[in-house]
Amino acid sequence: MSFIQIEQKSHVPKYKQVIESIHEAIENKQLKQNQKIPSINEISQKFGLSRDTVMTAFNHLQSRGIIISKPGMGYYITKSTVNQKRKIFLLFDKLTPYKETLFDSFRDELKRQGTVEIFFHNFNAKTFETLISESIGHYTDYVIMPIPSKSVVSAIKKIPQDKLYILDRGRRLYGQTYPSVCQSFRKDTYNALASATELLKKYSKLVMLIPELSHVPTDLKRGFKEYCVEQNMPYDFTKKTNDTKIVKGNAYLVLDDNSLVSVVHQANQKSYILGKDVGIISYNDTPLKSIVANGITTISTDFAQMGKTLADLIINRRKDHIENPSALIIRASL
Repeated sequence: MSFIQIEQKSHVPKYKQVIESIHEAIENKQLKQNQKIPSINEISQKFGLSRDTVMTAFNHLQSRGIIISKPGMGYYITKSTVNQKRKIFLLFDKLTPYKETLFDSFRDELKRQGTVEIFFHNFNAKTFETLISESIGHYTDYVIMPIPSKSVVSAIKKIPQDKLYILDRGRRLYGQTYPSVCQSFRKDTYNALASATELLKKYSKLVMLIPELSHVPTDLKRGFKEYCVEQNMPYDFTKKTNDTKIVKGNAYLVLDDNSLVSVVHQANQKSYILGKDVGIISYNDTPLKSIVANGITTISTDFAQMGKTLADLIINRRKDHIENPSALIIRASL
């Protein structure tokens, strides 16, 4: 009965754990067509479950034609595959244009193998915990963009470990424990700036413009600082407010689109030429940035590829930890 996995502290009902164990054993070829499986009494006694719990699981499996009861002989597997359609819980931090690209790519790659229900926590720990708690037992797979805090670990641990995937953020906290497709913010930021060193030399200071109420990954700041210190380039971290003024001769790494609009607007008002008087690098590419102000330089991960890779992990039950590719896209603003 090694193919049956029962987690006593799991929020997933025990009868569902029996069902899922048999599903996975069939998919993994541990159980084969016409093979006899342990009886209700055997499973009940082995795992300390009531007979009603195991009977509920067996009735469900019989109703789907996955097992059959042969009088006086026991229960037998009737299928070589369960063809279980996936129902995926997808928890994003917030909705942005590039997250739409990720979602569309992920959904398209899944094709007809399952459905996706999307939720947003907006970096609210209570919302994060509630959404996860209410989802347990209702989905075949769980994909989350975690809040970068250890305070939500208990909520994450409610999800069965073999059904959880980490997406985009949380690589250092969770990305080596669970299958993951994440950005490497420190390395990506450092490498992008390093590839633009010749262009950045004409500026007197490099400024990271951080939006108010920001949830900027700490590693992004580390990569920025590491590059500036190594290049002996003056740098600053500035909180973007309505009163923040851009300075001629500076280059700005802008982390949100509202700040980008403000910087471009100020440059136009002061008749600054982008790429000469003021430099702009925006984080996360969108199609619009290729045409705004003759083109905005961006540092961006490949969100379409992220969606495809995530789908591949789930479809093929891979347990890899993948750093999603990122690049600097040079345009006129630098």
